[in-house]
Amino acid sequence: MQIILGASLSKKNEKFLNKFLASLNNINIPNNFRLKIIFIIEKKNFIYLNLIQKKLINKKFEILLIDVAGIPQSRNMFVKYLKKNISYYAGFIDDDCVVPENWLKNMVKFIKKNKCDIVGGPQLHKVSNKFYLDLFQLIEPQKLHGQKVDWVATNNSFFKSKILKRSNIKFDENLKNIGGSDQLFFKRLSHQKYKCKWNLKASVTESKQSERENISWFLKRNLRYGYSGNYIDKIIYGKIIGIFLSFCKIFVMLLFSSFYLVLFIKKNNFYKSLFYLFRSIGRLLGILNYTPKKYI
Repeated sequence: MQIILGASLSKKNEKFLNKFLASLNNINIPNNFRLKIIFIIEKKNFIYLNLIQKKLINKKFEILLIDVAGIPQSRNMFVKYLKKNISYYAGFIDDDCVVPENWLKNMVKFIKKNKCDIVGGPQLHKVSNKFYLDLFQLIEPQKLHGQKVDWVATNNSFFKSKILKRSNIKFDENLKNIGGSDQLFFKRLSHQKYKCKWNLKASVTESKQSERENISWFLKRNLRYGYSGNYIDKIIYGKIIGIFLSFCKIFVMLLFSSFYLVLFIKKNNFYKSLFYLFRSIGRLLGILNYTPKKYI
């Protein structure tokens, strides 16, 4: 039986490619399975082929070329490939991450044992300053092992290939600069009654990105979560209900923001308060049809 993993290789993450490819080369493949890795690359970056051939000594791979590699566009190319090719399981991974050797075995074991269709796991972070590790913890999903979830992220996702063959759901290309196309994609699948669960034991680690180690980046990211969340709710529930939900969530987030600011005088709780505030502002911007010029 075949497993197919998809990864889009981007110019901005070029400096992480060596570690990423080396980790893929070391992945242990479960018994009775074959692994194939699909790389989606912009035509102008075809030079990456030499590095892939050098690093992926033990793994079968294929390259798909795309004219302009926006995040949802690249993911849709992989979805199209999966529909045309035979596989039992598939998954998405990001090119700025390191994948542990037993990640694949862990995912296969989990999806069988928990009788689910989609699995997600944590993304850990390499940082220079532990303070920023605490902030990453505040914005990453905090889930229990085996917990049922509405969506997973493409930085660490695994699923039964047949669910895509049965569905016409695609990654929303309107979210190219907004972000959240993976959240919407898997949320729509879970609303089609596909069971989605959290595997706490199958983590990947994002490579250190020093440019993210500043408060400004975290505030902008929370702002993005707000306006992308508004868009996602409008698509899932319809425009009127989606906007109503955004106003409700703005109210709740402002309550949480005030709660953490006033009642708990601790550094982390201050940033929790700030993050909730910026997510609520992002929701409001989304209601006002704000569209960012670039992805944050």
